[in-house]
Amino acid sequence: MKIPALLDALKKQIDELKTRVEPIKDLEFSHSRFDMQLFSRKSTRLGDCQNELQTLYQQLCHSVTLNHTEQVNFLTEKIVHQMQAISREISTQALREKESNFTKKKEQVDLYERLSQHQDYERRLQAMVSEKELHLSELTDHRSQHQCQKELAVLAGRLYRCRQALLRIEKAIEHQENQYFD
Repeated sequence: MKIPALLDALKKQIDELKTRVEPIKDLEFSHSRFDMQLFSRKSTRLGDCQNELQTLYQQLCHSVTLNHTEQVNFLTEKIVHQMQAISREISTQALREKESNFTKKKEQVDLYERLSQHQDYERRLQAMVSEKELHLSELTDHRSQHQCQKELAVLAGRLYRCRQALLRIEKAIEHQENQYFD
């Protein structure tokens, strides 16, 4: 097979890959998905990686016309590796999306579990405060009353912190639900 035919076949594969990348080209990842040696741009977008692949192909065509054999070999190998990496990333997108949705749901369940747990703490602390207040009203000894008031103050502080935690959890749930629907 002649070199122009090989370049055309490679161009066709790159164009097919570009078509597959197109729907998700601007999707931003939280971090670069590829080895630092593979792409010179440290982009978090697949479209940028596809653009670099196109640029390398143009460099390859230029090196072929100049008959730079070593450069042609290097660029060909790099292009093939980049194409494989992009293709793998496209193939894993559906899996990554499912994983992301599962993680979001799990975080939401965890928040609801924490909310339920803290509501139970609040209920028990409120019962303990009521019990201490009743006990305090029955005490006649000054020393015992003072000790009971200290214990009551400690319980009231715990109840206050528990309610603050409940508010933070409720806000986190609200924030998470707003993100989920946006």
